[in-house]
Amino acid sequence: YGPVEMVQWGTPSHSVDYFDVKGDVEELLAPMGCEFRPGDHPSMHPGRCASVWREGACIGHVGELHPKWRQRYELPQPPVLFELSLEAVSAGQVPVFSPVSRFQPVERDLAIVVNETITHAAVMAAVKGVGDVLLRDAVLFDVYRPKKGAEPSGAGALATDEKSLAVRLFFSRDDANLTDAEVDAVVQRVLGELERRVSARLRA
Repeated sequence: YGPVEMVQWGTPSHSVDYFDVKGDVEELLAPMGCEFRPGDHPSMHPGRCASVWREGACIGHVGELHPKWRQRYELPQPPVLFELSLEAVSAGQVPVFSPVSRFQPVERDLAIVVNETITHAAVMAAVKGVGDVLLRDAVLFDVYRPKKGAEPSGAGALATDEKSLAVRLFFSRDDANLTDAEVDAVVQRVLGELERRVSARLRA
């Protein structure tokens, strides 16, 4: 609840939001990871609550405090809270040190178009479903939606029920520099998996 940072000239004021607490939950459950799905909790805001899943089981929730409690305590801003299974948190693996690679990592950005109903979790599951050791991570860094009421125009135009997602892929290997051919091969596999799982297409 409240500002993320203390008041200072070098950083714009920013109140804690869902994404800040979601990041805290991810760090708490690292390195095993988790998945966030739309959820419902009696103490949290309907529509602004996510359930936390790992290995096919719901292990908690994260979201804004329910409006009725916010009004009761006359809070000017909605607190963001989470609840996790103690057993699930305690089952986390302790990270083990591994040497940092001496070879330069490679990044590739993909702009894909998917239906509005496709979730971030589904896209990331498709990317990581490739299971290639060279693909170390993937991050969604931009979302674009067409303006409401705008008519699609042009070859690369989005329909009103579509959105464009920008995903950055991170590649690395520990024993040698990556070649363009190696990276391109994995990128094509990622695109194939995205098309198969979430009917994504590469944005023109």
